Amino acid sequence: MGDAMRVAGRLVIWAEQCRGCRSCQLACSFAKNAEYNPTQSCIRLDRDLQTEKTTPLILPLRCDLCGGQPACAQACTYGAIAFEPAAEFAIEYRCGGPGEAD
Repeated sequence: MGDAMRVAGRLVIWAEQCRGCRSCQLACSFAKNAEYNPTQSCIRLDRDLQTEKTTPLILPLRCDLCGGQPACAQACTYGAIAFEPAAEFAIEYRCGGPGEAD
């Protein structure tokens, strides 16, 4: 996908907030392919077996921010993924959680 098809905006990921529920994956796959299938999602979940923490990883070459209303951010009830207005497309990983200093 070329940058011309992407809207401006930033997906912000707070890995510490992720609970591994896969709601973001299912919402993404449905938004992209009209089916609930995590393998069709732009999101992969990485689980650290030592810490048992899960991190959502966005595949930037496939993500188009759902036209400015990312399904993954809307589906995440834990606040691990959020959408922010920005001048260009970006995916940013932050420490802590929403509202905390970086």
